[in-house]
Amino acid sequence: MFKYHIIALLLGTILDYVFGNIYCMWNPFDTIKDWVKFLDRALLGDEIILLEKSKQRSLGAWLIIIVIFPVFAGILFFAMLTYEIHPWFGVLFEALATYYCLDYHRLYYGGLAVMNDFYGDGIDSMKHSAGVFMNSEETVDTEYVVTRDVINYIAKETDHSVLSALFVMFLFGPVGGFLYRSLILIQDKIGAYNSDNYNSRYDFFGEPIEQLNKVIDWVPSKISGAIVVFAARYTFGDFNGKNARYIHTRDGQGSISSFAGALEIGLGSGLIGDSDRLIEAKDIRRAVDLLKNSFMLCQAIFVILLLFF
Repeated sequence: MFKYHIIALLLGTILDYVFGNIYCMWNPFDTIKDWVKFLDRALLGDEIILLEKSKQRSLGAWLIIIVIFPVFAGILFFAMLTYEIHPWFGVLFEALATYYCLDYHRLYYGGLAVMNDFYGDGIDSMKHSAGVFMNSEETVDTEYVVTRDVINYIAKETDHSVLSALFVMFLFGPVGGFLYRSLILIQDKIGAYNSDNYNSRYDFFGEPIEQLNKVIDWVPSKISGAIVVFAARYTFGDFNGKNARYIHTRDGQGSISSFAGALEIGLGSGLIGDSDRLIEAKDIRRAVDLLKNSFMLCQAIFVILLLFF
């Protein structure tokens, strides 16, 4: 069974590497996003000033339960059903679930598109493509800030939607992967500090998911940061592997710390890493190369496990 599990993970990574998001095809996470958005309005409403802080926290906890329970039940049912029919049906289902949980292809080519737009059409085109890429509006007209935000986004998503997701799926299969990605998605939608932006509406409503994810993501973020450090030190590319290890240990912010150290830049509004030099748009190329090397390293690990098991 372990061999089938590794084959499924490897197939899922290959699917994401080759195809990425196929936007004409239904994606279960789009449905989960819509469900979270609906529950946000249904539970919290607009007159939050009339709700006590404890009530807002309680409603935030209920949103997590209402979202997570059907995800857990649905994925567990289909995983058991497909493996019961035939192991290879189970492998195909798990590979498809892995594919849905990953976002490598979009991060890699989306980052390159932002950089190319800057060198092709200037800062205005870069701002527009960066806003589309990160699903948030860029308001500052400087190469430094837009580039920093894009690399920060790539580093954060390398953790949440690539390396940590793979680590969780390695341990807990498609059920764990879907639960992990759903919890991250909920935080992105209702966390007060989601996507590095503050939203006072979710001060107390988003507190349960933020506290839960601090616990859930603690080990995966450490592992993903370590993988990026290893990729920076032992794979080809213009990276500072020793500095990546130092910043990862010093700042302890998962992949973001490792990226900041490997690229020798400051991320997270300059609070992570060292802002010893001005960030340039070409640094996006180095960031996506580090993402690619880290992703390929995971695939190599799966191949090695198949050889031994």
